[in-house]
Amino acid sequence: MEGNWKGGRLWTNRTVNATPLRKECVWGPEHLSFVRAGKIRTPVGIPTSRTPEDPAPLGPRPPGTRRDPLDAMCPPTQGGLRISPFGHVSLLVLHRLSRALLFPSYWALDRFLVWGRPDSWGCRAIGLHLLSALLGAAVGLLLLSATLPLALPGLLLWLPLQPRRRPFCYAPPPGGWQPPAPWRPSTDPPRAFGFLTANLCLFSDGLARFSNLRHSQRRAKEAARVFEKWSRGGGKGSAYGTTDGSPRREPRGPGEVLATLPGRLDFVCLQEMFDLRAEDRLVRQLGPALGHVLYDVGAAGLRPGLRLKLLGSGLLLASRYPLLAARFLPFPNGCREDALASKGLLSAQVQLGTLDQRRIVGFLHCTHLHAPEGDGSVRSEQLSLVLEWAEQFEAENSKGGDAVAFSVFMGDLNFDNCSPDDALEQKHNVFSCFTDPCRLGPCSEQPWALGTLLNIKFLHHSVVSCPKELKSALEEEDGRRTFLDHRPTTGIPLTPWQGRRIDYILYQQGRPSQGQPGPVLTATVKHMTFSTALAGLTDHLAVGLELQVAPAAFDPHAPGKTT
Repeated sequence: MEGNWKGGRLWTNRTVNATPLRKECVWGPEHLSFVRAGKIRTPVGIPTSRTPEDPAPLGPRPPGTRRDPLDAMCPPTQGGLRISPFGHVSLLVLHRLSRALLFPSYWALDRFLVWGRPDSWGCRAIGLHLLSALLGAAVGLLLLSATLPLALPGLLLWLPLQPRRRPFCYAPPPGGWQPPAPWRPSTDPPRAFGFLTANLCLFSDGLARFSNLRHSQRRAKEAARVFEKWSRGGGKGSAYGTTDGSPRREPRGPGEVLATLPGRLDFVCLQEMFDLRAEDRLVRQLGPALGHVLYDVGAAGLRPGLRLKLLGSGLLLASRYPLLAARFLPFPNGCREDALASKGLLSAQVQLGTLDQRRIVGFLHCTHLHAPEGDGSVRSEQLSLVLEWAEQFEAENSKGGDAVAFSVFMGDLNFDNCSPDDALEQKHNVFSCFTDPCRLGPCSEQPWALGTLLNIKFLHHSVVSCPKELKSALEEEDGRRTFLDHRPTTGIPLTPWQGRRIDYILYQQGRPSQGQPGPVLTATVKHMTFSTALAGLTDHLAVGLELQVAPAAFDPHAPGKTT
């Protein structure tokens, strides 16, 4: 292998079948002896800085090939996003080792929670209930005790690595994936963008059973099949802003209940992806379907104030459009059952196209707010942080000439718009900065809006386990009263009865570009959906929003206003 030094790094000129390849960054000078000794192979297909005379970068990696671990040490991909959450491959190896040492205790603790719950054995007699719980707890404790010698060094190795870890992992599109065509409003029609938010409740099995859900790995596999079926069915939509010639049933109103995922999905935000094995199943499927995926999101370890965070945020974001920037910030006020989770705000900037040599960008903000009931002040404080952090992120990542198509805020906010206990959150300023299509005002919903939280008592009912049957039930008021969660009310019962809507997709119009009196692009709600496609797999409905973005028409007699 021949090479020369430039800028303190070894560069090699390699040929394959007499065809020169681009110069590749192999390693730093401190590892020169290893390279010369042939102990480290030169990675292929890693993006690097190129000079004008260099050949074009290599194409995407063929499907099915494994990514080289040295990818973690190479320059970032488009937008500065790195595949690995660590800047050096050795830290990545140590982090994986620490997780491997911790996993046996994690599994044993999970078995203790599963086996120690009487209902997990399906016994009906009270005596058998107690006996099975005692035996299960005893076996679980024995397994946990046997795995603790591995957990202690694993924890001591894991904790100091967390400050060096970026708060998310990035999975680029797989080889052969076809991205959407960039949008050029000057020649293209208005374009629609589809958003989806869903809480999948993918805890470990033991914790998921507190929500009357079981078998997290099996549910993750089935959820991946739902997205796979959507992808194979051509759900991406073939023509944006126009019809593609295929028949489509017209919705009965702005909001509609679907037994499938919405036909157009460009951005998907998932919550409660706490089990990493279950999350990995979803990542492997969402990559071929949507392309870019941010996962394993969270800032764990010892946080300021000596707060120990053992879980991530549970957030996952997938995008069909290129990610230009991303950031995660954890909430500082998690407490009670949320104390060990690193919940926060995941923000991302995506590029949608170009307009007069300027970028068309969109902003996505995903979160999962504090869960315990009665903690409205905690959620209200978190909403204030969301507004502050979202504004800061958009200001830091916007260029002067950018045309902003939308800013979308979505996730499980853990409060509804009708319960008296949620009065503080219902009046928060977030609803002045963002538009909620389902909301008329505090304690007032659109007549077509629907609750998104299911009644956990009926999660194993045959109706709730079937997407089509659940859709039919929720279209009737009796079905909504039976299968949707609700809180007791002291006032006049709501008519029609809608249930608790705690999953939101809010949007904000694009901002004026530099030198413009008003927004260059405007977004309007085209469709709102409540999907039962994940029935039997979670205790939430999936919520979808379709925004249509078009160039704004300015009134010359009224600067700053759109028509």
